[in-house]
Amino acid sequence: MMLAALLPLLVVPALARAGDPLTGVWEGRGKGANPMIPPEGFGFTLVLEARGEDEALATLTMENASAKPAEAEFDADTGELDFRCDLLGILVDVELVVDGEELTGKATGLGMSVDLAGKRTSRELPAKPAASPASGSVDLTTLTAADWRADLAFLAENLPKKHVNAFHTLSRADWDERVRALDAAIPELPPASVAVRMAQLVAAVGDAHTGLVLNGKPFDRVQPVRFAWFADGLFVTGIDERYGDALGARVRRIGSMSTDEALRAVSSLFASDSPTWPRAMAPEKLVFPALLTALGVLSGSESIPLVVEGAGGADVSVTIAGATGGKYLEAPDPALVPTPLWLRRTGEAYWFEVLAPERAIYVAYNRCAEDPKRPMTAFMADVFAALESADAKRLVLDLRHNGGGNSIVLTRFVPELAAHPRLAAPGSLRVLIGPETFSAAMSNAQELRDRAHARLIGEPTGGKPNLYGEVRVFVLPYSGLRVHYSTEYSHAVESDPPAVEPDVLVPFTSADSFAGADPALERALAD
Repeated sequence: MMLAALLPLLVVPALARAGDPLTGVWEGRGKGANPMIPPEGFGFTLVLEARGEDEALATLTMENASAKPAEAEFDADTGELDFRCDLLGILVDVELVVDGEELTGKATGLGMSVDLAGKRTSRELPAKPAASPASGSVDLTTLTAADWRADLAFLAENLPKKHVNAFHTLSRADWDERVRALDAAIPELPPASVAVRMAQLVAAVGDAHTGLVLNGKPFDRVQPVRFAWFADGLFVTGIDERYGDALGARVRRIGSMSTDEALRAVSSLFASDSPTWPRAMAPEKLVFPALLTALGVLSGSESIPLVVEGAGGADVSVTIAGATGGKYLEAPDPALVPTPLWLRRTGEAYWFEVLAPERAIYVAYNRCAEDPKRPMTAFMADVFAALESADAKRLVLDLRHNGGGNSIVLTRFVPELAAHPRLAAPGSLRVLIGPETFSAAMSNAQELRDRAHARLIGEPTGGKPNLYGEVRVFVLPYSGLRVHYSTEYSHAVESDPPAVEPDVLVPFTSADSFAGADPALERALAD
């Protein structure tokens, strides 16, 4: 699933120097014999800025999807221009020949190749986007009511205009009424409450890719505690040693609210396509006192009072206050309980391990993006080689940490997975899913079941098959808060289920977590 470019190109009169063979805007079309490329091809734009005689800064845009700027090498004698760029998670190698005002060549990525041909349409360089407040740099508490009202007006005008269908959940009249109510309330509200109300307004649009990100002061203060929402409730999974008695305990109350009420309150800050999405999103928001105060969970203190379930089921009160005072405790203790496979190397985009006793290959696919140090084509070649060398009868693909990115990174290899002789037996390809499986990863899970006959195991995904996505961003002018919004709708299945449901439901409980168990993987490896 290709994501749209986040920022438009704006042209200003910044003329290239006379005789410069590279600098300017080059436009053309790409074509290739691949099912993923439309027969008519696609448009591309290449912005080049010469850096001396043999280097340039290259920014490639294909069908409005912009790559990160990349350093390019240029041979003035042959006209050869080469660079590698990251195009929305896909590593693309570009080899071109510049001949006067024309260029030709190819772009290769994920084992696919397209032919490029274009010409220079302008010697003027695109302007850099106007600077916006850096994330977290604005002290929201210093904004005036006029500032907030200006931000609200900007939001109210631009989100409906930019979103592909802002009123698929609520009506325009409902949206306008919410905007008017918030505008009238702003002079009487503290800054944190205004920001929270704006986040709730954006969440009312009703798709999980559209939301307002809260950051900066006063949302920069956290308390030393971590929560996780399992199939059997909310539990404390990390905490400062001063409050160690609460570690591993079920949470019954947070501030003035029951656990269910507090979870509903923080879940109002974001939209959910799936009933399981709050399990992934809500716990991380419970550590911000300013956020909880604005939602009415706390009375205004920086501390977070909890009531947890103690020994014998009795209520135990504990108040989390101040920065960490020493050792941070975790449940389970990694020194005592071995870390299960799915919780190892979570910072890597993908990795695999041979499970020899089970004659299986375990692949952790944590991010729908290529690793520059190990491109996906090479990685999958290693996976397929391991299937043979290990005499494996099963491949387990774990998507439980994968929050999305570019679905094409894996989609490219679905036909090979479907056709591999070692995965021909029904259920030999098993895919693990859960509440954090979202967006492109959720689409991959559905695709693997539909096209590669995979058996899905675990819990329902955090997203649903028919979804709004292809995210872009705009920034509110005074607060600097970022608003993400959807630009496309994808209709993947005839009905509209709230999630991709597993073929084999395996709930993940607090007892499983604290014991270091992984029942979903155990089930996937069972005959």
